Amino acid sequence: MKTKLNVLFLFAVSAIIFITSCKKENGSTFHISFTNDLAEGTADTSGEFTLAGHISSPVLLDQVTLTRQGEAGAFLMDETAAKDKNEYDFSYLITGITENTTIVLDVYDQNGGKSSALFLIRKQ
Repeated sequence: MKTKLNVLFLFAVSAIIFITSCKKENGSTFHISFTNDLAEGTADTSGEFTLAGHISSPVLLDQVTLTRQGEAGAFLMDETAAKDKNEYDFSYLITGITENTTIVLDVYDQNGGKSSALFLIRKQ
C-alpha cells in the first residue's frame, strides 16, 4: 500500500512540475530544467542538498528565488548572478533539510514575467 502511495505521489509531483515549468505569464516563455531529471533528490546525512539546473528565457532574467513550499517568504534570492542573462546555469546549496521538503523555484524576467517549478528534496 505504501509503495502505491509513493508512486501516486511521484506521479502527482511530476505532473505539477511539468505544468508549472511550462507556465507562461506576461508573454514570457521560460524553460527550467534540473540536473536531476526527476525533479527530486535526497539530502546528504547532514541535511544538505545542492539544487542545480538550467534556465533559459527569451527575455533577460531579473531574479531567481527559492522558497520552501508552505512558507511565506523566500529563503534565497538570487538578484545578481541570474540578472541580465537569457541562459543561466544555477547551483544553490540548500541546508537544514530535516524532513521531505518541496522547494519552489520562481524565475522572474525583466518584463515582469514569472515561472515556477517544484523540486522535492527527500530526507535521507
